[in-house]
Amino acid sequence: MQKKLNLGLICFSFLKNILAIINSVYMKPFFKCLLAFVTIVHIGSVLHAQNENPTFSHTIKEELKPWTNKPFYNNPDNFQFAIVSDRTGGHREGVFGKGIEKINLLYPEFVISVGDLIEGYSKDNSLINAQWKEFDSILKPLSTRFFYVAGNHDYSNEVMAQQWKERYGKDYYHFIYKDVLFLILNSNDGDGVIMGKDQIAFLKEAIAQNNNVRWTMVFMHHPMWAYGEASGFNEVEEALSDRKYTVFAGHTHRYLFDVRNDQNHYVLATTGGGSKLRGPKFGEFDHIGWVTMTDNGPKLANIALSGILDHNVSTRQTNELAVSLINATNFKTLVMAKKTERKAILLLDNTSNKPIHFKGQLYHHHQVKPDSSRFQLSLPPMTSSEIVIKTAPMDDSDASTWDPLELEWEMSYDNAFMEPEFSLSGTEIIELRPSHTGISITEQDIFIKDLQVALTHPYKQVSAKFTLDGSQLNENAPIFPERLTLDKTTVLNVKLMDSEGFESAVLQKTYKKIKPAEATKKSRNGKKGLQYAYYEGNFDSVPDFSTLKSVKKGSVTLLDPDKIGERLDHYAIQYKGFISIPETGIYTFYLKSDDGSKLYLDGELLIDNDGSHDTSTKTGLKALKKGKHPVRIDYFEDFLGEHLQLDFSGPTVEKSPAIFWH
Repeated sequence: MQKKLNLGLICFSFLKNILAIINSVYMKPFFKCLLAFVTIVHIGSVLHAQNENPTFSHTIKEELKPWTNKPFYNNPDNFQFAIVSDRTGGHREGVFGKGIEKINLLYPEFVISVGDLIEGYSKDNSLINAQWKEFDSILKPLSTRFFYVAGNHDYSNEVMAQQWKERYGKDYYHFIYKDVLFLILNSNDGDGVIMGKDQIAFLKEAIAQNNNVRWTMVFMHHPMWAYGEASGFNEVEEALSDRKYTVFAGHTHRYLFDVRNDQNHYVLATTGGGSKLRGPKFGEFDHIGWVTMTDNGPKLANIALSGILDHNVSTRQTNELAVSLINATNFKTLVMAKKTERKAILLLDNTSNKPIHFKGQLYHHHQVKPDSSRFQLSLPPMTSSEIVIKTAPMDDSDASTWDPLELEWEMSYDNAFMEPEFSLSGTEIIELRPSHTGISITEQDIFIKDLQVALTHPYKQVSAKFTLDGSQLNENAPIFPERLTLDKTTVLNVKLMDSEGFESAVLQKTYKKIKPAEATKKSRNGKKGLQYAYYEGNFDSVPDFSTLKSVKKGSVTLLDPDKIGERLDHYAIQYKGFISIPETGIYTFYLKSDDGSKLYLDGELLIDNDGSHDTSTKTGLKALKKGKHPVRIDYFEDFLGEHLQLDFSGPTVEKSPAIFWH
């Protein structure tokens, strides 16, 4: 189809040109009309050809389309290929092979080098042979065609030249691919960076015989244009002077782009060759060149090897490692004091099945002096460790004015070769005020008869001491037991202490003994569910329903706003009824909503989950007697999604949906 269209366009163009010539000679009205007709048909054909794309179809008939009107970039005459740069000259083991793996992910049409594939520089045939065998084994996994270019490490003496010719034949050559001429030069064809007369003559002839190609690309190892006329490259440039061309080289191990004779010249960096790797702005990085041949010539993109990631770069296994690494950066930093001295304990916790490595350094401090400022350790799998920093004041300034310590840190796993770093870094701000970080104590703070209080902390060689009357703690206070039984309202004070006399801040928590709320004597018999009143308006918080007029009222058995709402967004519902409590005890309620909600139990606000937000859950505790208790749930829907759910748990009830009556 496309060939027929192209042929038609050519015929129209030819006929149009003939008629234009005839018209210019005879100036007859007939020819003018015929020329106008052919022009119109030609324009229509061009427009039809531009819209015609046999590989793309759709069913949208409307004028507006959910895509741009830019053409597909799929000209079959254009193509993409990869360039690898120097592998050797102080090669770094494994980099080039990793580059081959990365190239296979990109599927170029072919790959071409700029030389220096082996270390070479030897006349030992067996050594040179072994090095080429090694390179062949590294190249073997490449899934597409590879074009060799001779570098000085590959072709620097007669022994190496002979090996090259026995293995690969020509050391300079040319080929044409999709109407682009590729010239492959040998910049070592002589004594030094030079091309022999035979090579220069060959290149001139190849250029002359292919003078109608759409572009020419020149590949060499040394950037010979930088070596003066002695290299012989000036003669090749002269032969290329009447055409567009692009030049690629290597050798220097430093990337450089330059324009010479109005043509782009590129010196590539490395694909494993010796480099300080100081970064792209220094021209020192491992990469491949990715060349796209376009209608306007070749376009080069440099792709860092570390930037080409396999499809399995992140999996369930790496996600588990990531979660462990993130959790490990929660240092639970505890600060303890002994007069003006301070002790900071950072907890490092590795919950993964791989070692985690930690490095840290304290910034300079003007008011206190730490006993150590650099830290480095490795955490075996499923272990924890501590970093302890002690400080002493450097002057008599008030401790309340001290600046915090700042610890710059990095935590990481071991990386597979040439794979992305698996690490996190940051700065831990350590306030020099005593804290009670890391102490975990029973959250339930109300009880009916008695309460078992448990306390844990993760720190070594530290004891938790307590009092039950809110009094001050000292070294004579008792150590917190495994379980502490409370049978009356108690103000519990807890402090961590160590054998050196350092103490944490006091953690205080009040536990209240209360009477459970009485069940209602109303509604002994009733129907399951709740009564509701439905309102409409642009609410961004739970409204004052007493000021609103309801749109409708009714009853429901489930908390499902979507079944009540008469529009998608912007409404509110107030539910009323009773909740059934199976046994006397302390109950936890879980109010989950999108958007805002409030839970009132026995006439008191228990949970405030108000505001315009995605689905979120808040909880509340209440002591309740067996039976039914008045409940009210206020809810509003702003936009995008609606959800309301109330669960509860208690002495004999696992977390489950609340049971309502009205």
